[in-house]
Amino acid sequence: MALIISEPQTRKLIGMPQAVAQLDKMFRDRAAGKMRSVPRRRLKGSEKQLNMMAAWHQDMDLICLRAYAADANTITLYHGRKGGIQAIIDMSYLSSLRTGAATGVAAKYLAPQNSKVLGIIGPGWQATFQVEAVAETCPIEQVVVWGRTPKRRKDFIKQMSKVVKADWREVDTVDEVEAASDILVVSTDSSTPVATGSALKDEVLVASIGANATVKHEVSNNLIRRMDLIVTDDTAAAKADSGDLVEACQTRIARWEDILPLEKIVAEGVSQPRPKRIFFQSNGIADEDLAVGKFVLDQAKRKKMKLRNVTEI
Repeated sequence: MALIISEPQTRKLIGMPQAVAQLDKMFRDRAAGKMRSVPRRRLKGSEKQLNMMAAWHQDMDLICLRAYAADANTITLYHGRKGGIQAIIDMSYLSSLRTGAATGVAAKYLAPQNSKVLGIIGPGWQATFQVEAVAETCPIEQVVVWGRTPKRRKDFIKQMSKVVKADWREVDTVDEVEAASDILVVSTDSSTPVATGSALKDEVLVASIGANATVKHEVSNNLIRRMDLIVTDDTAAAKADSGDLVEACQTRIARWEDILPLEKIVAEGVSQPRPKRIFFQSNGIADEDLAVGKFVLDQAKRKKMKLRNVTEI
């Protein structure tokens, strides 16, 4: 028997504080060797592409299969011993939530001390979750926003100023948002670099969210060259998918052996003296899907939410 959890139901069962807490624990479990995962794989159809990845957690004995093609976006939770399907969960909301939460965890451990200014490049759907997550883990007082379209910038600020109480400011150039930011989040679907790194502060965390395929590029080689430390949510996923890091390592601007997994930082802390400029590359991994999916399933059962049961698949 499998439980079906819809997108509207997931919104009622988890928010950003819970997602950040679950991912923080998940990265600690990765560091403890309690998880195994398969990085994203892609299968191209005639017009659409199927993306697949999977993760397993020792303590839960659950296997999470994430699969999505266009707007079809689900995880399936299997019992690791019995093999039966425990739940099928719509990830339309959860995938964006956990992507934001991963940046929140990264900011908690990697941002300069007392970071107060958050910069956003790319004020779209995913950026709403990025702002909420970073504000959850850092004492943000000001949010500076740049996007190519002035109307989109204004609409984003109007929407998010109701969610995150801070001083909101719109700027006209990438250099302005770079120069202001203690934490800079780049959240675009660009195939060419947007952030150059030429105006960054001496101490800064730069988080790249959108370059999760080899054809995507959000930050320049110049920006990566200026970093003192590079961190990613999963090294294997970055080697397969991170357009910016793949290029940087191919051109010897960076080396894979020097790039640290986030779980190492979460478990051990940042080495001292703290690197001044840190780059975090988020790829989106199935471990994160499993963490939020299991929480949602547990909450649905605890609250005795009325769910669809499928007895035969």
